[in-house]
Amino acid sequence: MKICKVIGKASASLKHPSLEGIKMVIVQELTTEGHFSGKVHLSADPMGAGDGEIVAVATGGGAGAEICGTKGVCDAAVVAILDSVSLSGREIHSSKPL
Repeated sequence: MKICKVIGKASASLKHPSLEGIKMVIVQELTTEGHFSGKVHLSADPMGAGDGEIVAVATGGGAGAEICGTKGVCDAAVVAILDSVSLSGREIHSSKPL
């Protein structure tokens, strides 16, 4: 899985049938330095994440099969909205109020 930040959303009026009813978001990976300046991906989002939320994204055929079915075309899916993330003892993200 990858830790990512939702930075946008995407829609398509013409798409593979396995994507019908599936929300799509644009996510950006967390780098090993703890910055959200890594690679950008399009991901299926059955969790309903919003802009700016930190999410766990599963990639590969297994993620897609679970969300879009075995004949689906998904290869990335948001599988959790993360409450907190720390890296090397440093908190990167917390959704808890101060």
